[in-house]
Amino acid sequence: MDKKRTTHQGLYDCLGEVIAFRRKKMNMSQEDLAEESGVDRAFISNVEQGKRNPSFGVIASIAQGLRLRLSRLVLLCEDCTKKRA
Repeated sequence: MDKKRTTHQGLYDCLGEVIAFRRKKMNMSQEDLAEESGVDRAFISNVEQGKRNPSFGVIASIAQGLRLRLSRLVLLCEDCTKKRA
């Protein structure tokens, strides 16, 4: 069970890293992303810091706000976890 939790936390950490990188690349503030995605700015901040684990629906909303297909966001997260392994 600990290994699964660790693996999943690494995925959530990568999710936050990918979201922050894409947002900054687009010259968006967290507030801009919140408006585009319909997700609270404080929640986005916590996701980027790895403090909150969003639901699949929230991830889809954030992907839309970042103008990414959900599948692309997931692929970027997978790539991140492979680099860390």
